[in-house]
Amino acid sequence: MEKIWSGEARKKYPLQWIVMVNISDEEGTNKTMGEIYLVTPDKDEAYKKAIALGDSMGGRVVLRGHNPYQSELGGLEEVWSR
Repeated sequence: MEKIWSGEARKKYPLQWIVMVNISDEEGTNKTMGEIYLVTPDKDEAYKKAIALGDSMGGRVVLRGHNPYQSELGGLEEVWSR
């Protein structure tokens, strides 16, 4: 699995739902790093997979890839599910 910053994952997979596992936070910053487990256009599939993984893969997060048609000033689209 690929280790990547969550912000980079959002840019790499626009308009996709990303399940990241083995989450770690960089101390003193808002940066989160993890391994990409699944990339899918289906939101329900992403959440079902994250729930099914439970704690078996360390911390996990589901986030939505960047929408190139939306302003970055709109707010965070990350959804945490630890």
